[in-house]
Amino acid sequence: MSKKRLEEDAAKVEKADVTRLLSRWPALQERVQSSERLRPFIDDIDTAYSLLRDYSTRRYREIPWASIAAIVAALLYVLNPLDLIPDLLPFFGFIDDASILALCWSMVRTDLDKYREYLEGRNSDTSP
Repeated sequence: MSKKRLEEDAAKVEKADVTRLLSRWPALQERVQSSERLRPFIDDIDTAYSLLRDYSTRRYREIPWASIAAIVAALLYVLNPLDLIPDLLPFFGFIDDASILALCWSMVRTDLDKYREYLEGRNSDTSP
């Protein structure tokens, strides 16, 4: 998937897709854990989950909708077993998933880092 395709898919994301993705989170975690190619993205995926959860509950809104939509589009793509290269194909099946995640994270890196800073600040506010 190209950057253009990711942007096109992200343009179709609606707020209900955030909720849908959050409800499918266990399936996404299982998919990532079971793929050697996707495991390097675990930290960013966990951060994305927390970000999407906080966004959906209005705890954190300091992120452009375009970034939320790109994250949702990329993660829904990973959840789709019949994407560009079907995940059932040994070795090759998760290459496109890893590529789309790498592309997405490069597009939203600044927003993920700002969210991590927000989390650090929130956690330091609650420390004794």
